[in-house]
Amino acid sequence: MIKKLYLMVTSDEYELPIIVTDSVDELAEKTGRSKNTIQSEISHYLSGRYKHSPFRRIEFEDESEGEDERTEFRKPNDIV
Repeated sequence: MIKKLYLMVTSDEYELPIIVTDSVDELAEKTGRSKNTIQSEISHYLSGRYKHSPFRRIEFEDESEGEDERTEFRKPNDIV
């Protein structure tokens, strides 16, 4: 399952996260900016139109949800 995180980052070269949320709505509430402004900034940054933006969206595969844990069985003589 693909998950998304929304961040506000520092404006220096390191771009360290200041605020991390699960939704644009929550990030808007915490920053005082509108949802549309944040989405627009992210879109312009990803397209290359803006070189710098305080907002980021990170997408990642969440492997912990919905998958069965599988145990690998080995014979006693198997080489690990």
